[in-house]
Amino acid sequence: MKDSDAEALFVRSATQEDAAAVCRVHARAIREIAASHYTPEETEAWAGPRKPGDYLSSIRDDEFYVAEEDGEVVGFGTLKKSGEVEAVYVSPEATRRGVGSAILLRLEDSARDLGLTSLHLEASLNAIPFYEGAGYNSLRQSKHRLTSGVEIACLRMTKNLA
Repeated sequence: MKDSDAEALFVRSATQEDAAAVCRVHARAIREIAASHYTPEETEAWAGPRKPGDYLSSIRDDEFYVAEEDGEVVGFGTLKKSGEVEAVYVSPEATRRGVGSAILLRLEDSARDLGLTSLHLEASLNAIPFYEGAGYNSLRQSKHRLTSGVEIACLRMTKNLA
């Protein structure tokens, strides 16, 4: 990441007003990034049913952060108090610039603040190299059941925070 990128990037707690932007980032990341590893049917089952209101309870109840560049939401991540990293998604135009890493670091810092000593997640197939690069270890192949009921392949991963 260039210094100019670092200065323009800001990771902050999400607010209810971010829900529409988060929804757009989420759907675009699935359709334009994750789609390389999933069938069109899986991709649409994952991205298609999303609405801004779907994020409100998570924004309220979880550790939920957004990354902004020049005032625009370009990524988000959520951490459950159980230690599950539920999401790290980045807009297609913001990939490979450290946005996802900045979000994940914020989630890990929040986990430490909560007293958690390890994190776990279900990585989509396209995200496995990202999480491996951040120190996450593979546990086993898994299936993630989407809200639509469709199951997609993923990899269960974990990281010790000590």
